[in-house]
Amino acid sequence: MNKEQIQIKIDEFKALLGENWEWRKGQKEAIIEILLTYYTKTHKVVILDCPTGGGKSIIGMAVAWILNQEAQKGYILASDISLQEQYEKDIKSFGFDWGSVKGIDNYICIDNMEKNSLGTCRIRNKAAKKMYCYHECPYFSAREKASESPTALLNYAYWLVMMNYVYPSMGDEAIFKPRDFTICDEGHKLLDIVQNHYAPRIDKRTVEKLEKLTHFFSLYKLHDHSRDLHDLKVNIQKLFKTENQDDLHDIMSEIEESFEEFFPSVNKLKEKVKEDYPHDDPPKEWKETLRNADWLKDLHCKIEDYNDIIDQTSTKNLIKNPTGEEELTFNCLEESYMMQKYFHASTGFTVLMSATFADPKDYIKSISLTSAKYIKMDSHFDFTKSPIYFYNKRRMSYKQIAANLPWMYDTIDDIVNKHQGENGIIHTASYNLAMKIYNGISVKNQRRILVYSGTKEKRQVLEMMKRDRSKILMGPSLLEGLDLKNEWSRFQIFAKVPYLSLGDKFVAVKLKINPEWYRWASIINILQGTGRSIRSETDWAVTYILDACLGDLIHNNRKAFPAEFMKRIIVVE
Repeated sequence: MNKEQIQIKIDEFKALLGENWEWRKGQKEAIIEILLTYYTKTHKVVILDCPTGGGKSIIGMAVAWILNQEAQKGYILASDISLQEQYEKDIKSFGFDWGSVKGIDNYICIDNMEKNSLGTCRIRNKAAKKMYCYHECPYFSAREKASESPTALLNYAYWLVMMNYVYPSMGDEAIFKPRDFTICDEGHKLLDIVQNHYAPRIDKRTVEKLEKLTHFFSLYKLHDHSRDLHDLKVNIQKLFKTENQDDLHDIMSEIEESFEEFFPSVNKLKEKVKEDYPHDDPPKEWKETLRNADWLKDLHCKIEDYNDIIDQTSTKNLIKNPTGEEELTFNCLEESYMMQKYFHASTGFTVLMSATFADPKDYIKSISLTSAKYIKMDSHFDFTKSPIYFYNKRRMSYKQIAANLPWMYDTIDDIVNKHQGENGIIHTASYNLAMKIYNGISVKNQRRILVYSGTKEKRQVLEMMKRDRSKILMGPSLLEGLDLKNEWSRFQIFAKVPYLSLGDKFVAVKLKINPEWYRWASIINILQGTGRSIRSETDWAVTYILDACLGDLIHNNRKAFPAEFMKRIIVVE
């Protein structure tokens, strides 16, 4: 297909969107470049750097639709459920007959009104297709439609499971297989998504759930797992005490084997439920055990995959990473192997889209590619009312922040006082710094601050903020995933540059190996954070960066900062 033929298809796509719908500047050109790359086969991967408001979802859908017309099948991947649901709304409003499916527990079983993982067919160990409700089941209906659609909308986590667990075990019988193309939204998150998917976590709840399983299996005389439980407890204790990588790998392998000892009992449990409760739901404790059995299977899969990755690479890549109180996460340094095996091998022609790639060379290196076609779209936002005030005299590095905290509190007070009657955000990089700021500012301004602990509280305070016009949301995890448009946020403060925490052992080790990645990740955080409050061409917000360390990042990575970002900077002496 040549440029003229692609233009005809683009016009056909536009006709589907209604006579009043118009392209934004640069969208058609991006679609043409992506499709020419596909048909000329110059690159397998395209990186689309599309600024906020540039309409990257429409570009992705247009590319998918045009390729569908040429009998090519593919996927659109979303990074989270909220983004996936936004795509679903667009697909529905444009009248595309594409299917979308999420993880199983995003659906309710219509027979027993439980989450689908505890739906009737799973509880009674019955083939779903033999259930009377199969064709009305929200999950299986969504899965069937997505599998039959020329373009299927999935989230990354679901796609990774389908490509790397289900497809290898089922082959041609798998409902989802590798397709001709894959369009990935929020592509800057890709490496973290793959790393986290194959990073098993062990915490105090691990032992608690194993104890509950062991007690249940013993109580109902399915099997005595007391010895297996003892071995697991001993090995989990060893994980916390051991540092030698070879020894840690041996311990993780033993844990994997001990988990497998529970599987025959899990199968017996499911058979017993099928026999004893053919028409009724089992008691509450039985359902809890089934839920814990699914948890055991999922954790075993993560540990099994992780052990295989270390076997195929080296124990030198094993990182034991304390990530919380009595919690360990196991990461792998050999991310190239992980990206090639678990992602690139199954994507076909790939389009990676984001508003924040920073330096494309650093990004390409980070996701283990040797080359890609890079397309940069210019921002058409009017930033005249959205300056970035950069305070370049005080550094908030680990060694200097303590001395500069009084100045920070006073400056935040001054800024907040300027924005009476307006909502805002304070990015703090850590909960510890958030609480220091809260206790350090004036009592009057404390009354405007909304702080939170955990995801649930964060959602609650967000709703409070959207109902008010004088609140300030403060915390460390506000850099992505927020859509605080218009009056929901008119100013934002970066108390410090959002470097990744060196208290995270995996981050600290990666920094030593690849300092460029560390700087790139910090730049992505800044660019993402500054975009939380400016969501459309007519939106505006004032940004304040109080950390002189930003100057170091800009000096050493000038090309990574978009021109529109640099033009907005006003230095405060």
